[in-house]
Amino acid sequence: MDSPPESQYTQAEAYAPLEAAVADMVEVLPDFPGFERRLWRELACSHNGVDDPEYTNVELVYEFSVEDSATELVRERYVDALREHWTSLGYEITQDQRQELASGRVDRDLSADREDGVHLWYSAWGLVAVTVQSGCVPVSDHSDIEYIPPTGGIEPGGEGDLVGDYFPDGIPTDQAAAVDPFAATRAASGPVPFESPDSYEGQI
Repeated sequence: MDSPPESQYTQAEAYAPLEAAVADMVEVLPDFPGFERRLWRELACSHNGVDDPEYTNVELVYEFSVEDSATELVRERYVDALREHWTSLGYEITQDQRQELASGRVDRDLSADREDGVHLWYSAWGLVAVTVQSGCVPVSDHSDIEYIPPTGGIEPGGEGDLVGDYFPDGIPTDQAAAVDPFAATRAASGPVPFESPDSYEGQI
């Protein structure tokens, strides 16, 4: 594409609806054990093979612990629950895959797109993670990005709240209106692999 896609949000405006999307998932997952850590990061947006510094793809990642990632509840039942929930909301299911590995482990990928351009992805690989992306949105000054408390059991500003790069003066946990009832934080584990989009194509 020769021009950037239209977007409902700027970068600074995207974090709140992305976090709300994760909170919505947590609400429909039975016996939720809590996430282990949260990350905010950005993917490049490009057109004609050149990255456009004026646009970025905001990505939120919430990971379960290694122990919880190995359970049938998180690896299987949650995939079924989210498929049903996203379908009921009218989201477009864009990926629904199951792969049995030689080791006997079964991996799953379930993803969906919303009308506002937000992409939702539940990946059950070695670790199980929830990933939410904004699509290509106009870049904001980092000083305009407000702290959004994490959901799903992660302590705001705690060991599992890995958003410090966006707040070099310290994570402003005093902005948190309330602490999530899942209070425990566990040690961080390895990152979730992802693929950066090659172009604006599909980011509208």
